[in-house]
Amino acid sequence: MIMIKAENLFYKYDKNQEPVLKDINIEIKQGEYVAIIGPNGCGKTTLIKHFNGLLSPTKGNILVDKINTRDPATISEIRQRVGMVFQNPDNQIVCMTVEEDVSFGPGNLELPPLEIRKRVENSLSIVGIEK
Repeated sequence: MIMIKAENLFYKYDKNQEPVLKDINIEIKQGEYVAIIGPNGCGKTTLIKHFNGLLSPTKGNILVDKINTRDPATISEIRQRVGMVFQNPDNQIVCMTVEEDVSFGPGNLELPPLEIRKRVENSLSIVGIEK
């Protein structure tokens, strides 16, 4: 099953510039591991930001689990399927403790407090930083 699909993706930061992304086509299947590599400034981050709806294509489409990222009404649904870890931790850590930060996502999904607690404890134990 294809989870992320880019179809003829073009992107310009400014309408008068050359496209940063030009005619990108890629299919990423469920469970598949993909590395996007290249030098600084080649468009890796720009491409990834399209996958979770942080950017919208100038031309072409991005489909996440068959949902088009161009539709503003589906952004929340897309972001539940595609997460992103930023290069600079200051851009992603929103709380004062690791425990609070890990509980941030499930809290935004409006899960019951006991379910959040269970998931946080399990996640922290997996990486060896439980209490």
